[in-house]
Amino acid sequence: MKKRLLLSLLASIPVVAAILALQSCGGVGGPTTDNGGQGSVSADFLALLSDEQKAASSITPEECADCHGGRGPDDPIYAHWKDTKHYSKGVTCESCHGPGSAHKANPTETNILAFPKITDPKVCAQCHGPIADQYNFSGHAKLIADPVEEAIVNPATYGRSSRCIACHSGLVRAEYVEGGKDLGTATDDEIRAIAEETINEVPHSADCVSCHSPHKATGNLTQNGEEAQLRKKVFNTDTTDIAPGKTAAVFTNYNHTCAQCHNGRGTDPSDAKLTSGTARPSMHDSNQMQMLMGFGGVEGTGAVQQNTAHAQAPGQCTKCHMPDSRHTFTVSFDTGCSPCHTAADAAARATSIKSEVLNRLVEVRTRMEAWAKAKFGNDLFWEYTSNITAEGFTAPAQTGVPIEIKRARHNYYFVIRSGDYGVHNAPYAKYLLDVCDENLDKLSVARAAASRLSTQGKLDLIKSDLARARKADLTAND
Repeated sequence: MKKRLLLSLLASIPVVAAILALQSCGGVGGPTTDNGGQGSVSADFLALLSDEQKAASSITPEECADCHGGRGPDDPIYAHWKDTKHYSKGVTCESCHGPGSAHKANPTETNILAFPKITDPKVCAQCHGPIADQYNFSGHAKLIADPVEEAIVNPATYGRSSRCIACHSGLVRAEYVEGGKDLGTATDDEIRAIAEETINEVPHSADCVSCHSPHKATGNLTQNGEEAQLRKKVFNTDTTDIAPGKTAAVFTNYNHTCAQCHNGRGTDPSDAKLTSGTARPSMHDSNQMQMLMGFGGVEGTGAVQQNTAHAQAPGQCTKCHMPDSRHTFTVSFDTGCSPCHTAADAAARATSIKSEVLNRLVEVRTRMEAWAKAKFGNDLFWEYTSNITAEGFTAPAQTGVPIEIKRARHNYYFVIRSGDYGVHNAPYAKYLLDVCDENLDKLSVARAAASRLSTQGKLDLIKSDLARARKADLTAND
């Protein structure tokens, strides 16, 4: 139970009264007027506490240290906490875990705020109100329920094998990936339990503790060189652990705050893998780090520029997606792209790159459709087998699909599943589409005429493939 007391983030004050008053560290933070549709931070936090704990009184951090005092390698919470900024600001254990007298007298998991509820962002919102407001509007605050629900039904596949829940459940990441436990050795009941807790208790894809270690200074600094108790680095050019063919046990532990999840899950562009893995695209909707660093796609005969200045920018992902520590994770041209670009320059470049890449994607898709129509009489049959069956058709034998099509469809999905249409790494995205055309030329498939679809029509076409691939992710396993 001691190991499951995860957070120690917030203001040091007599707990219940101070929670109601909501004083914050140094007089800043706390709730704001626009918090993503959430209720009162103080009321939300109090609602996390059991009735027994609400009736308890405060104790000192030193009394907590009687059990959590760092007397051994298994429970160094108190000792590590004393090195944090929270300690220097007077933040105590009870600021996050609530009043502790009842717990001290009779330690249980119901008379102290413990896992899973301690991971709830409402705890952090007591002091970090503006950041919590931003987080509430972000995709990380949402839950893509399907993979978590599938882990309840099929814990072996979605928990121990593919480990989908390692990136789709903030609780799983806190308890297993960052908590030092191995999902590969978790029992079916343990996986079902934490998946159900995710859905019913803390339904977020990522919580504050997914990225931040609540109890210790980590030495993983922000792009501005600040200690923010980050669990992983924000800049890492060593991509060994997300190289082609790496397993879920490896790439879910990648040492990069964003790319621990936003990586291509071992996607492998080799001809051998393209021949054996024909059920669905192998990179999921998560290959942003591969695109940024310029690897993971099928390469051709031409020279390839692996990455651009984006890959070397301090903070990498956070440089553009988290300017000024903004936790909406959205890009604004005026802040995210400066000082390298003015807002006008960044907007113009992004529009131009997206338009060019989108047009190229539609042209490649049209060529693959033409090949499939001529070969099989069905213009969908260039697709992966699960994507075909998702539309109600019986997929042709993949031995009849030449390697050139398998290479082209891998690169096509690699570009669209990155989701940025070239903005992360325009030279690499365009290079991969050149390789598509190079392979389709070998099959004597005519170059496609410019599409007459509107920009929105082209996007709708591409997104229909994305939707089909997402559906296949839940119904097929290579």
